[in-house]
Amino acid sequence: MCSYNITLSDTLVEKVRPAFADDKALEQWLQQQMEDLLLNLYLRQETRNRARKAVAAMRQQSESNGNSELTLDEINEEIRRARQERRRTFA
Repeated sequence: MCSYNITLSDTLVEKVRPAFADDKALEQWLQQQMEDLLLNLYLRQETRNRARKAVAAMRQQSESNGNSELTLDEINEEIRRARQERRRTFA
């Protein structure tokens, strides 16, 4: 387990204190907020890592199947054809 110190404005604490039964309830709520924040930061980093790996895998696949030199117009044409095919399949 990790410990951390947070400095909060006394004014802010006094404004929100009435919303909690006691200081322990406020402390628990703050701890949950910090844990949620840290978890979200971790998940965003993991998402970025997965995205980077996926892009690297697509690049490698593109190079191995000879598509890495396609122009933007050729890529758009491939997308157009794939969308047409999908529409025919699901129509």
